[in-house]
Amino acid sequence: MRAKARRRGPRTAGPSLSGLLAGLAVAVLAIVLLALHSTAFELARFALFTVVAVLLPGFALWRLIGGYGRNLVEDLAAGFAVGTAGQVLVYLASASIGLQAWSWVWAPVVLVIAFVDSDARTRVWRRVERPLRPLQAWLLAASTAVVLLIVYRRGPGQFLPAYTDPLRAYPDLAFQQALAASAKYDVPISTLWLGGEPMRYHTFFHQATAATQWGTRIDLTDLIHSLSWLPLFLAGCGLVFALTSRLAPTAESGATWAGPLAVFVAGLGGAVQPLAGAGLGGISTAVAAYLSPTQNLGVLIALALCVVAVDLLRADGLRGTPSARGRWVLLVLLALIAAGAKSTILPLVGAGFAFAFLQLGLARRSTRPAFLGGLLSLTVFVAALIAIFGGSTWGTEIKPFETFVQLAPFPMLVSNPHAQLLSGATTLLSWALAASGLFFLGRRWRDTGAVFLAGVAVAGLLGTVLTTQSGVSQLYFLRTAFPVIAVLAAVGLANLVGRLGDRRAVVLVGVAGVLGLVAFAIARSQSASMPGIKGPWLWTLAAAGAVGVLVAVVWKLARRPGNFFVALLGGAVAACMVGAALVPLQGFVSDKASNLVFARPFRGGATAAEAGAAQWLRRNSAPGDLIATNAHCIIQRDGLCDSRHFWLAALSERPVLIEGWSYSNQANRIALASDSNPSLIPYWNSEELAANDIAFKAPTPAAIERLREAGVRWLYADHRAGEVSPALRNYVRLKHATLDATIYELR
Repeated sequence: MRAKARRRGPRTAGPSLSGLLAGLAVAVLAIVLLALHSTAFELARFALFTVVAVLLPGFALWRLIGGYGRNLVEDLAAGFAVGTAGQVLVYLASASIGLQAWSWVWAPVVLVIAFVDSDARTRVWRRVERPLRPLQAWLLAASTAVVLLIVYRRGPGQFLPAYTDPLRAYPDLAFQQALAASAKYDVPISTLWLGGEPMRYHTFFHQATAATQWGTRIDLTDLIHSLSWLPLFLAGCGLVFALTSRLAPTAESGATWAGPLAVFVAGLGGAVQPLAGAGLGGISTAVAAYLSPTQNLGVLIALALCVVAVDLLRADGLRGTPSARGRWVLLVLLALIAAGAKSTILPLVGAGFAFAFLQLGLARRSTRPAFLGGLLSLTVFVAALIAIFGGSTWGTEIKPFETFVQLAPFPMLVSNPHAQLLSGATTLLSWALAASGLFFLGRRWRDTGAVFLAGVAVAGLLGTVLTTQSGVSQLYFLRTAFPVIAVLAAVGLANLVGRLGDRRAVVLVGVAGVLGLVAFAIARSQSASMPGIKGPWLWTLAAAGAVGVLVAVVWKLARRPGNFFVALLGGAVAACMVGAALVPLQGFVSDKASNLVFARPFRGGATAAEAGAAQWLRRNSAPGDLIATNAHCIIQRDGLCDSRHFWLAALSERPVLIEGWSYSNQANRIALASDSNPSLIPYWNSEELAANDIAFKAPTPAAIERLREAGVRWLYADHRAGEVSPALRNYVRLKHATLDATIYELR
């Protein structure tokens, strides 16, 4: 038998049938969720383009350049990130010469090379090195599915169908769509809702979406509101798992649950919520996965960067090899895309390399990879600050601890002279308990990869508490870093329960997590009527302690090995980390719970008639035709105008002379100088706005001529936005009319 085994050689690793079925189950769930708000033909085109033009070429490059092949979850998730990066770069190049409709051609070129060249074929299509175990695969599938269902319920399930109900909208999605509409024709992107002036913003999501639109011919509304969020989010979950697998204890210790737990915590955790009437900061990936597409892409690229950076910092034996050189190529590619995907990424990654540099220096080891990584991050960030953002900070200011005035606990404590301090302590305690596994990493801190991730985590926290933006947008520093924090917390918990010396510690973690959800629910209900924060916190801490004691007692009664206090700590930490997901889980069925964490619909969207008129304009006008409209405010009350009116530019895909003016570079500069809300500032050129509106309210030949001289070709008269004079048709040609809007063409 031994001789026969030697003749056969070692068996090549490969994914198990059970593991493949777990992946198939998640894929089926994803397809079902997408099918709920898209036609079968749209879904087929989107799936085909995503797989053939993004995923497969990215998968090939990930394996060919980086020499990877650990497991299919990692390779497919990272491959999607690399494919998206390649798609953006090719689209930028092709759009600059007017060939954006052919930007997909790079994908078949890569695939042909991957199949035709024998060396490339061997490296790309080989079996994986460390396939997931069946239990691990199903745990990962379950955690991903739960997070995915919550995101869907409080994303598409709450806001779709788009542009049909003016009382159920989210203006930021129209803003994202307007930028994607500009990306179809403009390099660089322009502010379509404000005459097409230049736009300084992280816009690579919009270029990626424009490339998909040209490749599939699917309407931008369906892409942004219904389809594109899901593959980005799924790939991000896969990379959370991949990053955890690099740091977690080996499979032999029974910690195969660490990766799935990290996915669950990153998706829904982040903040223990003891207060019944206030949410303590939404920092999990589920909060922004749907409503902030740039953040969704940013998290994916940030995680891919972290995976490559950790491998480069730890690969002492690979230096100088083709795999190491290829991974530097991947790092450069991902850093370039990070520069325009989300502005928060490179500062966090740079801080991670700085931490690694210090640790390597103190350990008297080569600091070259950390130095080069930090230099790359700094160089690309400075270049992006100049070339992409034009030196603009988008309203970011250095105001230490101002965040704690903007977050929910502060209004509850405003009468207390130490309100800001108490608000900060409450918020930080909430975040610390939700990631309490961090405090038990032990010897893992000697790992340069773990130190790099710690630098990312610390930078995310400092960026949030030391700066401020309108709408608490500085939270995006922590939201970008939080998946990394979840990874470290899950690894720390695995390290803690690993001290018990029992592979069945997964049972302890699972039971403690479920009991944590129950105990925190009881604590919230019992303390709901208590004033202030002291009572709710005492109930919450008592609930966590009770779970820890109960789990430890049962563990020892079952005659399991290990120290009682280690079991108690493991139970309490698991209860806090999993229990932090209580309110998001309740949000699946409860609007009251959802409003503490997730965004709620806004007023000020378009009616179906208004949207139909805007879409008529897109079909019957030429790209670049300028539109004038009388609609500027999604909400107007007491002399204040919320100018986040973007949907006309988004749906028509044409520049509008003056639609809204929020989220423009000029609005941000004025808001920063006057310390005001950029969505509520008045338009800075009142004469220009008056000249625009008078053409609708009291048209004269002179008023119409001013619009013609400004280059206006079309008038979009919105009857819900204000009075429209019947005399207007005497000066222009009526072209289209609906219940709520009329479109005219200048003669």
